[in-house]
Amino acid sequence: MSKRNERQRLRAVFTWLRHRLLPRWDWQRLGIATVTIAVLCLVFSGRFIPDKVTLKVGDVSPREIRAHRTVRYVDVEETQRLQNLAVRGIDTVYEPLPFARVDAERSVSDAFDAILRARAMRPADASRWLTQQLPFVPSDLQRAALNAPADDLQRAREVALALVDEAMQREIRADTGDLAERKRAIRSACTQRLGAGTIPRLTAAICAEAIRPNRVPDVARTEALRERARRAVPTVYRTLVAGDVVIRRGERVTEQHIEKFTALGMRNPRLHWASVLAILILVTMLVVLAALHIAHYHPRVYQQPRQLWLISVVVALSALGVKLGSSLLGLPLSGVQLGYLTVMSTTMAGMLLAVLVSPHLATLLVGMLAIQSALLMNGEMRFAAISLMSSLVAIYSVWRLHDRYDLLRAGLWIAATSLLLTWVLGWMNGETVAEMSVGSAWAVLMSILAVGGFAIFVAVLERPFGAVTHLRLLELSSPEHPLLKELMLRAPGTYAHSIMVSHLADAAAKAIGADSLLARVGSYYHDVGKMRRPEFFVENQRLENVHDRLSPSLSALIIAAHVKDGLELADRHRLPRPIRDIIAQHHGTSLISFFYRQALAGCEMQTPVLEQQFRYSGPKPQSKEAGIVMLADAVEAASRSLSRPTPARIESLVSHIIQEKMADGQLDECSLTFSEVHRIREAFCRLLVAMLHSRMEYPSSAAVTHADHDSEPSATPPEAVVDEASDPALAAPRGLD
Repeated sequence: MSKRNERQRLRAVFTWLRHRLLPRWDWQRLGIATVTIAVLCLVFSGRFIPDKVTLKVGDVSPREIRAHRTVRYVDVEETQRLQNLAVRGIDTVYEPLPFARVDAERSVSDAFDAILRARAMRPADASRWLTQQLPFVPSDLQRAALNAPADDLQRAREVALALVDEAMQREIRADTGDLAERKRAIRSACTQRLGAGTIPRLTAAICAEAIRPNRVPDVARTEALRERARRAVPTVYRTLVAGDVVIRRGERVTEQHIEKFTALGMRNPRLHWASVLAILILVTMLVVLAALHIAHYHPRVYQQPRQLWLISVVVALSALGVKLGSSLLGLPLSGVQLGYLTVMSTTMAGMLLAVLVSPHLATLLVGMLAIQSALLMNGEMRFAAISLMSSLVAIYSVWRLHDRYDLLRAGLWIAATSLLLTWVLGWMNGETVAEMSVGSAWAVLMSILAVGGFAIFVAVLERPFGAVTHLRLLELSSPEHPLLKELMLRAPGTYAHSIMVSHLADAAAKAIGADSLLARVGSYYHDVGKMRRPEFFVENQRLENVHDRLSPSLSALIIAAHVKDGLELADRHRLPRPIRDIIAQHHGTSLISFFYRQALAGCEMQTPVLEQQFRYSGPKPQSKEAGIVMLADAVEAASRSLSRPTPARIESLVSHIIQEKMADGQLDECSLTFSEVHRIREAFCRLLVAMLHSRMEYPSSAAVTHADHDSEPSATPPEAVVDEASDPALAAPRGLD
């Protein structure tokens, strides 16, 4: 009982310490950091585990090596040679095809039947039909068959059946030259039995097409017999006596020498614990500093464990780049070549982090990786410099990828930077032209591998970790995307509205330096939920307003539901998280004002509960792009109500809507500054003035025609029509849009 109480007290103390010293939600981040440190230590410590004998096949031994103990080992090369001899002695086992002979004879009969049937047709039809039935028979032989005497054809048929029957009684193996040999024999036999002429040639062609293999390899039985023969070969053992010479000085290393070194344990690693401890301290410091930087300056990344796991994976891939690269190349790499492999892995990591996480964070991490590369390359600072500068150029080049040519351009910039640094640093270190030329070749090769690895790993890591690249956004921006095509077909008014919103959002995002592509693509999809009930939204209404038959609360409920419907469609089509966030946040917790005013008209007093029933469920915009889409959506919807869109009216409308959103607190959580909101307003006004320019009046009938073409039947309830000059914010029923 006392032991149980003791365990409970220890558990309580541990729980108290865990909650006091480290918040519960930080345990996951601690686990990510621990895994990262462990992986990096394992990778970097490998360099400090030298082999006792580092010779490889083909090297020349610089000294004589003797066996320090007696050991018995397997002679792998001799054992494999004897096994191969035993396997070659096993012939292939064949399985007979029981219906091959019958099928061959049927093919002959079918061919002659086709000739007889063709002879009964009209000449023009007979030739065409026979060509379709016997494509393997030349045209001259087909004409001869149609015009030959019936007795000759009957004789040819009998000879063909006899020859095919005789040939198929013999063994014809599928994987040998038996079939070709039988065809040659049949052609000779046709000439001997039928003489020369077209009928013997016709008979030979039909027979050659009819015969087929009647024996196929039995792969399973053959492999079983060969495996049995292989296992029956006894293992060849050799014995090394202590003091025997393993390899002499100047002798070239072979596979047998490697087997002896392995048997003697001369190739087993010996761990240097002091070096491993130093690596552990260094890696821990770098990981902790990186984590503190992310927590303080990139809180949004720090709050997403998937993003932290992504950073950990990319950093681990960079650390493994040297080993993986040398293994894939299959070359005995020198220190210089390993240095360029380090440059490749660091550059690739910088590009991945810039595209998948953040370019600012990528700059910090590649700096740390460059420091590590210098320490691991025995203080070779030139590789640290090349790694850092090439990575910075790579980050700048791929931050905003828009097409494949941008990727090619990035590769050229990285290669040019590596080449320049190779020659500059080589000149500083006194290298020869030949050495710098070899380094240039490696620099170009590593640049190509870095870009290729980046392209591969972006595709691999993007979706599992929920990252969104510009390449992915470009795919989603295509009008051929199934969701956009469905929106265009089912709700064309909403689709047109979304296109206009995207223009406004793109211009505003560029004005403040936000991600314009994300804002534009998010605008395409922000109202996809309206497809569920398109007739309930003003831009899709043509004949009547269905809300005239509904209560204000029900209308508001239907209008607000398009956000939830849009999220369901986004999940079904696997849209990335930033797009789904824009769909969920593009109305925030805004008030559906039109129906709210209708509800107020029918009740005696205004209450907070009533107002809450007419608000969207939110959340409010959490990013600048989501805030821009919210403003663009409201501005575009309201701008359609301006009958005389002068620049002054447009500016008044835009200012009123933005002030209304700010007063309602809808932009409180998206980090937009007052200066950025001002630039957004200017971008909206500039674009709307261009889009809503005044039109000239057409005289007489042309004016009527033009008005009919450009006018849009209003689905606005009569109560919503107000004087736009007095209150431009109410000029369009935004509750319906």
